Amino acid sequence: MRGAKLIVTIVAKRYANALYEYAKEKNNVEQILDELKSLVDLYESSADFQELVKNPLIKRSEKEKVFEELKNRNAISETLYNFLLMLTEKNRLNLIVEIYMHYRILLMEDRGEVDAYVKIADDYDDVLKKEIGDVLSKVTGKKVNLNIEIDKTILGGFVAQVKSNMYDASIKGQLRKLKETLLQV
Repeated sequence: MRGAKLIVTIVAKRYANALYEYAKEKNNVEQILDELKSLVDLYESSADFQELVKNPLIKRSEKEKVFEELKNRNAISETLYNFLLMLTEKNRLNLIVEIYMHYRILLMEDRGEVDAYVKIADDYDDVLKKEIGDVLSKVTGKKVNLNIEIDKTILGGFVAQVKSNMYDASIKGQLRKLKETLLQV
């Protein structure tokens, strides 16, 4: 199963790369990101839209009608409309969420940005959020978009994941390191 997921991710990345390069040529990278985000939001909130995307038994012409209606309502551009038609033709429409995620990453990389997933022990204010962001920006050399979650088990400090790197500045982590050091003595 893990191998199948890896293949899907590689395919989604290829489609996202192609869409991103095409959007750069058309000078509408941001617009396409917004449109993809709206489609993903619709996918996540509408069982009918999920069914349309996932169900291979729904005729291609029916799917195309939905996308044409979205285009006619100016919910999606001609660029994204054509891309969705291609995904439908290739039976890859089910990759739309992964394509969005990879497309967003490509745009962030071009901007010198990165997502950071941070766990802190207690409520936080804007000052603490800025301090954590500054520390991670300095370490990564990029502008950091923080996604903060409260996790009382870390006791204090924070734990952050930026791409595949983990930064543990938590009290729990420091206690674990101290225990490991003491056990080695």
